[in-house]
Amino acid sequence: MINLPFNQVSDEDEVEAPPPPPPPPQNPDDPKPIGDPFRVSGKVGGRKKHYDSFEFDGKQYSLEDPVMLVPEDKEQKPYVVIIKDIIQNFNGSIMVSGQWFYRPEEAEKKGGGRWKSRDSRELFYSFHRDEVHADSVMHKCVVHFVPLNKQFLKSKQHPGFIVQKVYDTLERKLWNLTDEDFEDVKQQEIAELVQKTRKRIGELLDIEPEEAPPADKE
Repeated sequence: MINLPFNQVSDEDEVEAPPPPPPPPQNPDDPKPIGDPFRVSGKVGGRKKHYDSFEFDGKQYSLEDPVMLVPEDKEQKPYVVIIKDIIQNFNGSIMVSGQWFYRPEEAEKKGGGRWKSRDSRELFYSFHRDEVHADSVMHKCVVHFVPLNKQFLKSKQHPGFIVQKVYDTLERKLWNLTDEDFEDVKQQEIAELVQKTRKRIGELLDIEPEEAPPADKE
């Protein structure tokens, strides 16, 4: 028998770690990523791949698309989010990280109660993000970002949801789109969303100050 140093192992004794099990086969109806991942995160055995787009039910969805999601409760209205990340887990399942919108009646006030909707199309923007299974995506939708000093869009000419306020999920209060109390990154994000609305429908028309809706900050 050959004596070896304490910290040395012979080739015969060396054992390689078994490879991780292959991911289970996917159902052809499951969401599928499109193209190559632009980033890989996580540790070995729990790697996550991040994509720009995915396909589900014959439709393609990409980052920054506003979409509607199947609610947890059938009595609820569909959720609305902006897709911020598309993730494929090691088991092959596709998850969507979405930035959440709130309907006024869903947003809790700090002092209790909830807000009343001024229009059935009204949503509050938020900086809250959450992950959901990609197969909960129903379809794309349109969300217009309209500052309070601009005219409210008519549904016949510009169908889609309308956002004029931001819901602070931590403080449980509202901010206007034009407020400057946000962090610089968040202010830039809102400015870009308003600009996207302008590119889509044209310049937003001003309204008279006395016609502007109340700020409703509580």
